[in-house]
Amino acid sequence: MNLHCKITASTLLLCVAIPCLAATAPTQVELSATAQREVANDQLDATLYVEEHQTQPSILADHLNRKSAEALAIARAYPHVEARSGAYSSWPAYGKNGQILGWQGRVEIMLKSTDFVQSAELVARLQKSMLLQGLEFSISEVQRKRIEQQMLPEAIKQLQDTAQVAATALGKSHVTVRELNIGNNRSMQRPMMSLMAKRNQDSATEVALPDWQAGRSQLQIQVSGKLDLN
Repeated sequence: MNLHCKITASTLLLCVAIPCLAATAPTQVELSATAQREVANDQLDATLYVEEHQTQPSILADHLNRKSAEALAIARAYPHVEARSGAYSSWPAYGKNGQILGWQGRVEIMLKSTDFVQSAELVARLQKSMLLQGLEFSISEVQRKRIEQQMLPEAIKQLQDTAQVAATALGKSHVTVRELNIGNNRSMQRPMMSLMAKRNQDSATEVALPDWQAGRSQLQIQVSGKLDLN
């Protein structure tokens, strides 16, 4: 009889203890927050090229090599513009009967700069002998990192504020961050090159200087995490 009473008491004690532990267990939530900012584009990337047709591959290669070297030599006069060789290719030109009629080739020069004045002058100068394939404005790596460092505390604070609202709604008072993930995303807005131009009045043969309109891009940083609400 006494043994039966002891077992019953132990069982009752265990049943009471379980709800107590459940009441003190934290509520786990997963949340995310985003900070974004519109930033002026400060970097330009341009690709210029020369394409030729010659009867002999050696003549073609000689012409392309010379023009590429001349373009890079001109670019050296602009210290704030990074210039490098781009794609280089050549291929046979066939007639209707499959006979090789000649050879075609193409060589590219790639430009990168945060100095829009020097880059505009260089592009206009190179366009006397080359064609502009593409032009793109973006946010430089230096500025991107600086802006993201400014936005990170904003995103984390937004995450914490959201967690505090959830905690209050659940009758909790403390928020503990258990895990935090940080990511970034850049939504590019590629602007068109301005049609406005400044013409050199000294010579009618000079290529007009383009008036760059770099536009703006949107930087975004996202944080997500697992939090305990107590």
